[in-house]
Amino acid sequence: MELYAESDVRSTAGGEELVDGLSALSRTVVGITARTLATLNVEVTLSQYRTLVVLASCGPLRTVDLAAALHVHPSTATRTCDRLVRRDLVARHQRPSDRRVALLTLTEAGKTLVGDVMRHRTQEIRRLVQTVGAGHRTAAELINALVIAAGEPTEDQWWQRWEQSAEIP
Repeated sequence: MELYAESDVRSTAGGEELVDGLSALSRTVVGITARTLATLNVEVTLSQYRTLVVLASCGPLRTVDLAAALHVHPSTATRTCDRLVRRDLVARHQRPSDRRVALLTLTEAGKTLVGDVMRHRTQEIRRLVQTVGAGHRTAAELINALVIAAGEPTEDQWWQRWEQSAEIP
């Protein structure tokens, strides 16, 4: 079901209003994810969590394939997974047919963590959608309303604050 007509996306040159809204919404969702990880009291960084999410959706993976999916160097993926293995969130399994190849998978604890964060994030997004209602004409208006309901600055506000972020008051 198409919620917004293509003309809504083109309401400004190049769809900039929608792009700005999506950029602000992206910050909002990252913030929700970070707060969720903090409330669950787990010592997992956002980049480590992203590794868990990729393994949940694409695993099992070889380290080189995980690195490609994350757009990082294989050594970075290896170090990240070493930390996650120590926390019992990721496991390495050797293929019986080729013991040189190790596959990375989530452990039950890793699977549970990803599920808990995703469910909490979905609940928070659902709350935001209920808060703003459905009275917005364009996708960009809806997205900006969600950003504002989450207490985050819009894209324009963010860039204005960024401009002033290094100024001494």
